[in-house]
Amino acid sequence: MPDLRYHLISLISVFLALAIGIMLGVAMADRGVVSDRMEAEIRSIQRQFAQQQKEIGKRDEQIAEQQGVLDGMSEVIVANSLQGIDVALVTGPYADRDVSGDVQSDLDAAGANIISVETLDPPEPTEVTLLENTSAQAITPLETRYTDFAREILGFTGKVQSTPDVVVFVGGGEIPADALSDTREALRDAQAQMFEVWLANGVRVVAAEPLRAGRTEIALFKNVGIPSVTNADEPAGRAAIIECAAAEGCEGTYGTKESATDPFPSPS
Repeated sequence: MPDLRYHLISLISVFLALAIGIMLGVAMADRGVVSDRMEAEIRSIQRQFAQQQKEIGKRDEQIAEQQGVLDGMSEVIVANSLQGIDVALVTGPYADRDVSGDVQSDLDAAGANIISVETLDPPEPTEVTLLENTSAQAITPLETRYTDFAREILGFTGKVQSTPDVVVFVGGGEIPADALSDTREALRDAQAQMFEVWLANGVRVVAAEPLRAGRTEIALFKNVGIPSVTNADEPAGRAAIIECAAAEGCEGTYGTKESATDPFPSPS
């Protein structure tokens, strides 16, 4: 979809030019020295402003039409495409809960058997510091907690009755300003360990975050080797999540961010 930032900047510049022109015109009129040239320039700015309004109106109509088409395509792709597939939905500690809720609704619409819906708790300050171990295998308490959580999702502890075929992870989100400086790195490492547990046990993982994630985790998803979607807050993005969950060979990064490799996964 077209980027409206350019049009907003253009509109602001027109407003400023128009305001400056009018102010100059008024000031010069007070002195009785308004020239034909100045009046012509003001009229030209007014015509440009009117043209800009028409163009923005057309762009808005085009965007609305495109969004309607995308929404319709998304509904077709989503409908019943995950019948018979067991899915666990996991939300990261700082992820947008509304986006996660929308993803869950689309998983339901796709006919997925959602066997677990979980939200990870944010790291405690005591969890982001390395345990008293100077070996190369030293880990943080957060890594231990997230690894244990990964095993729970697999049903190893009895909390979940069956192992999912796919884990859908919704991540991203700002880390609070008062969090310890090591929180970002500790969280990245802990989540990487969690993903590895699932992958090592034959469970596919599809990760996602909204366009304005605050803190993007796409680099982490790529490093671990799991497919991801960068626009989970849009119908097209959630359809991409469903498509990836349905296709065993799905890989890559999808969406409209620069970090995406393709807009949408190939239909399964």
